[in-house]
Amino acid sequence: MFNIEKYIAAAEEKQLGTYAIIVKQGGETIASHFWRSDLRTNVHSLSKSILSCGIGIAIEEGLLSLSDKVADFFPEKYDSEPTEWQKQLTIENLLTMCSGHVKAYLMGNQRDELEDLDWVHYYLNLPMSCEPGTKFQYDTACSFIVSAIMQKITGMTLRDYLMPRIFLPLGIKNPQWFMSPDGISLGGGGLFLTCEEISRFAELLLNKGKVNGVQLVPEKYLEYATSKVVSNGNGGHNNRCGYGLQFWRCKKEGVYRADGAYGQLAIIFPEENMTVSITSHNEKNTEAIINTVLECANN
Repeated sequence: MFNIEKYIAAAEEKQLGTYAIIVKQGGETIASHFWRSDLRTNVHSLSKSILSCGIGIAIEEGLLSLSDKVADFFPEKYDSEPTEWQKQLTIENLLTMCSGHVKAYLMGNQRDELEDLDWVHYYLNLPMSCEPGTKFQYDTACSFIVSAIMQKITGMTLRDYLMPRIFLPLGIKNPQWFMSPDGISLGGGGLFLTCEEISRFAELLLNKGKVNGVQLVPEKYLEYATSKVVSNGNGGHNNRCGYGLQFWRCKKEGVYRADGAYGQLAIIFPEENMTVSITSHNEKNTEAIINTVLECANN
Protein backbone atom coordinates (compact mmCIF):
# COMPACT_ATOMS: atom_id res chain seq x y z
CA MET A 1 0.00 0.00 0.00
CA PHE A 2 0.93 3.66 -0.22
CA ASN A 3 0.21 6.36 2.36
CA ILE A 4 -1.00 9.18 0.11
CA GLU A 5 -2.00 11.39 3.05
CA LYS A 6 1.56 11.22 4.35
CA TYR A 7 2.92 12.21 0.94
CA ILE A 8 0.51 15.15 0.60
CA ALA A 9 1.48 16.44 4.04
CA ALA A 10 5.20 16.01 3.31
CA ALA A 11 4.88 17.67 -0.09
CA GLU A 12 3.49 20.77 1.54
CA GLU A 13 5.71 20.73 4.62
CA LYS A 14 8.93 20.11 2.66
CA GLN A 15 7.82 22.24 -0.31
CA LEU A 16 8.47 19.41 -2.74
CA GLY A 17 6.86 21.29 -5.61
CA THR A 18 4.78 18.32 -6.72
CA TYR A 19 2.19 18.95 -9.43
CA ALA A 20 0.63 15.48 -9.45
CA ILE A 21 1.09 12.00 -8.01
CA ILE A 22 -0.59 8.81 -9.24
CA VAL A 23 -0.15 5.47 -7.46
CA LYS A 24 -1.20 2.27 -9.21
CA GLN A 25 -1.25 -1.25 -7.86
CA GLY A 26 -2.42 -4.34 -9.67
CA GLY A 27 -3.27 -2.19 -12.67
CA GLU A 28 -5.66 0.05 -10.74
CA THR A 29 -5.20 3.58 -9.43
CA ILE A 30 -5.22 3.25 -5.65
CA ALA A 31 -4.29 6.84 -4.81
CA SER A 32 -3.75 10.17 -6.52
CA HIS A 33 -3.57 13.86 -5.81
CA PHE A 34 -3.30 16.87 -8.08
CA TRP A 35 -2.02 20.28 -7.04
CA ARG A 36 -2.91 21.63 -10.49
CA SER A 37 -4.53 20.36 -13.70
CA ASP A 38 -2.69 17.35 -15.13
CA LEU A 39 -1.15 19.19 -18.07
CA ARG A 40 1.65 17.92 -20.22
CA THR A 41 5.02 19.02 -18.90
CA ASN A 42 8.62 18.54 -19.97
CA VAL A 43 9.60 15.26 -18.34
CA HIS A 44 13.27 16.04 -18.98
CA SER A 45 15.51 12.99 -18.50
CA LEU A 46 12.63 10.62 -17.86
CA SER A 47 12.66 10.69 -21.68
CA LYS A 48 15.86 8.63 -21.55
CA SER A 49 14.03 5.57 -20.23
CA ILE A 50 11.54 5.74 -23.10
CA LEU A 51 14.47 6.01 -25.51
CA SER A 52 15.92 2.88 -23.91
CA CYS A 53 12.70 0.97 -24.50
CA GLY A 54 12.91 2.00 -28.14
CA ILE A 55 16.38 0.48 -28.32
CA GLY A 56 15.03 -2.77 -26.92
CA ILE A 57 12.39 -2.85 -29.64
CA ALA A 58 14.95 -2.04 -32.35
CA ILE A 59 17.16 -4.90 -31.16
CA GLU A 60 14.17 -7.25 -31.35
CA GLU A 61 13.53 -6.02 -34.90
CA GLY A 62 17.12 -6.80 -35.86
CA LEU A 63 18.05 -3.18 -36.53
CA LEU A 64 21.01 -2.96 -34.15
CA SER A 65 22.74 -4.50 -31.14
CA LEU A 66 24.18 -3.09 -27.92
CA SER A 67 27.68 -3.97 -29.10
CA ASP A 68 27.43 -1.97 -32.34
CA LYS A 69 30.17 0.64 -32.69
CA VAL A 70 29.02 4.25 -32.83
CA ALA A 71 31.72 5.22 -35.34
CA ASP A 72 30.30 2.76 -37.87
CA PHE A 73 27.05 4.72 -38.07
CA PHE A 74 28.65 8.12 -38.68
CA PRO A 75 32.01 7.71 -40.46
CA GLU A 76 31.40 10.99 -42.30
CA LYS A 77 31.11 12.99 -39.08
CA TYR A 78 34.71 12.70 -37.92
CA ASP A 79 37.14 15.49 -38.85
CA SER A 80 40.03 13.02 -38.79
CA GLU A 81 40.61 9.30 -38.38
CA PRO A 82 38.82 8.22 -35.17
CA THR A 83 41.07 7.33 -32.25
CA GLU A 84 41.12 3.81 -30.84
CA TRP A 85 38.85 4.87 -28.00
CA GLN A 86 36.43 6.51 -30.43
CA LYS A 87 36.38 3.31 -32.47
CA GLN A 88 35.63 1.27 -29.32
CA LEU A 89 32.58 3.33 -28.27
CA THR A 90 29.41 1.19 -28.37
CA ILE A 91 25.70 1.82 -28.07
CA GLU A 92 25.78 0.15 -24.65
CA ASN A 93 28.55 2.53 -23.52
CA LEU A 94 26.25 5.43 -24.38
CA LEU A 95 23.21 3.92 -22.69
CA THR A 96 25.17 3.27 -19.49
CA MET A 97 26.72 6.77 -19.52
CA CYS A 98 30.23 5.33 -19.82
CA SER A 99 31.20 7.16 -22.99
CA GLY A 100 34.85 7.92 -22.24
CA HIS A 101 34.12 11.53 -21.30
CA VAL A 102 34.46 12.94 -17.79
CA LYS A 103 32.17 15.94 -18.21
CA ALA A 104 28.66 16.38 -19.55
CA TYR A 105 27.65 17.87 -22.89
CA LEU A 106 24.31 18.93 -24.40
CA MET A 107 22.87 19.56 -20.94
CA GLY A 108 20.21 22.28 -20.62
CA ASN A 109 21.56 25.68 -21.59
CA GLN A 110 24.67 24.14 -23.15
CA ARG A 111 22.55 23.30 -26.17
CA ASP A 112 21.51 26.92 -26.66
CA GLU A 113 25.12 28.08 -26.70
CA LEU A 114 26.47 25.67 -29.32
CA GLU A 115 27.79 27.22 -32.52
CA ASP A 116 27.96 23.85 -34.28
CA LEU A 117 24.35 23.09 -35.22
CA ASP A 118 25.29 19.51 -36.16
CA TRP A 119 25.31 18.06 -32.66
CA VAL A 120 26.42 14.61 -33.82
CA HIS A 121 29.48 16.14 -35.46
CA TYR A 122 30.15 18.27 -32.39
CA TYR A 123 30.00 15.38 -29.93
CA LEU A 124 31.87 12.76 -31.93
CA ASN A 125 34.86 15.09 -32.34
CA LEU A 126 35.23 15.85 -28.64
CA PRO A 127 38.43 14.32 -27.19
CA MET A 128 37.88 11.38 -24.85
CA SER A 129 39.45 11.30 -21.40
CA CYS A 130 39.29 7.56 -20.70
CA GLU A 131 38.46 4.26 -22.33
CA PRO A 132 34.73 3.80 -23.01
CA GLY A 133 33.03 1.59 -20.45
CA THR A 134 35.36 2.46 -17.59
CA LYS A 135 33.85 5.57 -15.96
CA PHE A 136 30.27 6.71 -15.32
CA GLN A 137 29.54 10.29 -16.39
CA TYR A 138 25.91 11.28 -16.69
CA ASP A 139 25.45 13.10 -19.99
CA THR A 140 22.40 13.83 -22.13
CA ALA A 141 24.67 13.85 -25.19
CA CYS A 142 24.96 10.06 -24.86
CA SER A 143 21.20 9.71 -25.22
CA PHE A 144 21.10 12.16 -28.12
CA ILE A 145 23.67 10.15 -30.09
CA VAL A 146 21.59 6.99 -29.54
CA SER A 147 18.54 8.87 -30.84
CA ALA A 148 20.57 9.96 -33.86
CA ILE A 149 21.57 6.35 -34.51
CA MET A 150 17.91 5.33 -34.37
CA GLN A 151 17.04 8.00 -36.91
CA LYS A 152 19.92 6.95 -39.16
CA ILE A 153 18.84 3.30 -39.28
CA THR A 154 15.05 3.77 -39.37
CA GLY A 155 14.77 6.87 -41.54
CA MET A 156 12.42 8.48 -39.03
CA THR A 157 12.71 10.42 -35.80
CA LEU A 158 12.71 8.52 -32.54
CA ARG A 159 9.33 10.05 -31.75
CA ASP A 160 7.83 8.79 -35.02
CA TYR A 161 9.42 5.36 -34.61
CA LEU A 162 7.87 5.03 -31.16
CA MET A 163 4.40 6.24 -32.13
CA PRO A 164 3.00 2.81 -33.17
CA ARG A 165 5.37 0.85 -30.92
CA ILE A 166 4.91 2.56 -27.53
CA PHE A 167 2.98 5.82 -27.56
CA LEU A 168 -0.26 4.83 -29.29
CA PRO A 169 -0.54 1.44 -27.50
CA LEU A 170 -0.33 3.44 -24.25
CA GLY A 171 -2.96 5.90 -25.43
CA ILE A 172 -0.42 8.72 -25.71
CA LYS A 173 -1.54 10.79 -28.68
CA ASN A 174 0.67 13.27 -30.52
CA PRO A 175 3.41 13.71 -27.90
CA GLN A 176 5.81 16.57 -28.52
CA TRP A 177 9.56 15.99 -28.31
CA PHE A 178 12.26 18.65 -28.63
CA MET A 179 14.54 18.28 -31.65
CA SER A 180 18.06 19.34 -32.54
CA PRO A 181 18.57 22.10 -35.13
CA ASP A 182 18.89 19.45 -37.85
CA GLY A 183 15.74 17.57 -36.88
CA ILE A 184 16.82 14.76 -34.53
CA SER A 185 14.70 13.97 -31.45
CA LEU A 186 16.64 15.04 -28.36
CA GLY A 187 16.15 11.57 -26.88
CA GLY A 188 17.57 12.40 -23.47
CA GLY A 189 15.00 15.06 -22.60
CA GLY A 190 12.38 17.37 -24.01
CA LEU A 191 9.44 14.95 -24.16
CA PHE A 192 6.14 16.33 -22.87
CA LEU A 193 3.73 14.03 -20.98
CA THR A 194 1.02 14.26 -18.34
CA CYS A 195 1.38 12.43 -15.04
CA GLU A 196 -1.29 10.00 -16.18
CA GLU A 197 0.71 9.27 -19.35
CA ILE A 198 3.83 8.72 -17.24
CA SER A 199 1.84 6.27 -15.12
CA ARG A 200 0.93 4.25 -18.22
CA PHE A 201 4.60 4.02 -19.11
CA ALA A 202 5.33 2.98 -15.52
CA GLU A 203 2.77 0.19 -15.81
CA LEU A 204 4.44 -0.97 -19.03
CA LEU A 205 7.68 -1.31 -17.08
CA LEU A 206 6.03 -3.05 -14.14
CA ASN A 207 4.39 -5.54 -16.51
CA LYS A 208 7.75 -6.40 -18.08
CA GLY A 209 7.04 -4.68 -21.38
CA LYS A 210 3.46 -5.86 -21.85
CA VAL A 211 0.28 -3.86 -22.43
CA ASN A 212 -3.06 -5.66 -22.60
CA GLY A 213 -1.23 -8.94 -23.12
CA VAL A 214 0.86 -7.58 -26.02
CA GLN A 215 4.64 -7.61 -25.61
CA LEU A 216 5.74 -4.13 -26.72
CA VAL A 217 9.25 -4.12 -25.22
CA PRO A 218 11.24 -7.38 -24.98
CA GLU A 219 11.11 -8.71 -21.42
CA LYS A 220 14.75 -9.84 -21.36
CA TYR A 221 15.92 -6.45 -22.55
CA LEU A 222 13.93 -4.66 -19.86
CA GLU A 223 15.22 -7.00 -17.18
CA TYR A 224 18.77 -6.07 -18.16
CA ALA A 225 18.10 -2.38 -18.82
CA THR A 226 16.55 -1.81 -15.39
CA SER A 227 19.22 -3.75 -13.48
CA LYS A 228 22.45 -2.34 -12.05
CA VAL A 229 24.67 -2.58 -15.12
CA VAL A 230 27.29 -0.09 -13.92
CA SER A 231 28.27 1.39 -10.57
CA ASN A 232 27.77 5.13 -10.16
CA GLY A 233 28.75 5.58 -6.52
CA ASN A 234 28.73 4.02 -3.09
CA GLY A 235 25.04 4.14 -2.24
CA GLY A 236 23.40 6.24 0.44
CA HIS A 237 21.85 8.47 -2.20
CA ASN A 238 19.33 7.43 -4.85
CA ASN A 239 21.67 8.70 -7.57
CA ARG A 240 24.47 6.41 -6.39
CA CYS A 241 22.76 3.01 -6.22
CA GLY A 242 23.58 1.82 -9.72
CA TYR A 243 22.62 2.66 -13.29
CA GLY A 244 21.22 0.50 -16.05
CA LEU A 245 20.46 1.38 -19.65
CA GLN A 246 18.99 4.84 -18.97
CA PHE A 247 17.34 3.69 -15.74
CA TRP A 248 18.30 4.42 -12.11
CA ARG A 249 18.30 2.02 -9.18
CA CYS A 250 16.90 3.24 -5.84
CA LYS A 251 18.02 2.78 -2.23
CA LYS A 252 15.17 0.37 -1.53
CA GLU A 253 16.08 -3.12 -2.71
CA GLY A 254 14.50 -4.05 -6.04
CA VAL A 255 13.10 -0.59 -6.76
CA TYR A 256 14.13 1.35 -9.87
CA ARG A 257 12.99 4.47 -11.66
CA ALA A 258 12.85 6.66 -14.73
CA ASP A 259 13.93 10.09 -13.54
CA GLY A 260 13.74 13.59 -15.00
CA ALA A 261 15.03 16.90 -13.67
CA TYR A 262 12.99 18.78 -11.08
CA GLY A 263 11.07 15.68 -10.02
CA GLN A 264 9.53 13.92 -13.03
CA LEU A 265 9.41 10.32 -11.87
CA ALA A 266 8.17 6.83 -12.65
CA ILE A 267 9.16 4.68 -9.67
CA ILE A 268 8.66 0.93 -10.01
CA PHE A 269 8.10 -1.36 -7.01
CA PRO A 270 8.10 -4.89 -8.53
CA GLU A 271 7.65 -6.73 -5.21
CA GLU A 272 4.62 -4.61 -4.30
CA ASN A 273 3.22 -4.74 -7.88
CA MET A 274 3.03 -0.95 -7.62
CA THR A 275 4.09 2.16 -9.52
CA VAL A 276 4.33 5.77 -8.35
CA SER A 277 4.32 8.49 -11.00
CA ILE A 278 5.01 12.13 -10.25
CA THR A 279 5.35 15.47 -12.02
CA SER A 280 6.96 18.33 -10.12
CA HIS A 281 9.04 21.45 -10.29
CA ASN A 282 11.64 21.21 -7.56
CA GLU A 283 14.91 22.87 -8.50
CA LYS A 284 16.68 22.21 -5.20
CA ASN A 285 16.04 18.71 -3.87
CA THR A 286 14.51 15.99 -6.02
CA GLU A 287 16.18 13.44 -3.72
CA ALA A 288 13.67 14.52 -1.07
CA ILE A 289 10.81 13.59 -3.41
CA ILE A 290 12.20 10.11 -4.01
CA ASN A 291 12.90 9.53 -0.33
CA THR A 292 9.39 10.66 0.58
CA VAL A 293 7.91 8.21 -1.92
CA LEU A 294 10.03 5.38 -0.49
CA GLU A 295 8.91 6.27 3.04
CA CYS A 296 5.23 6.40 2.05
CA ALA A 297 5.52 3.07 0.26
CA ASN A 298 6.58 1.42 3.50
CA ASN A 299 3.29 2.31 5.21
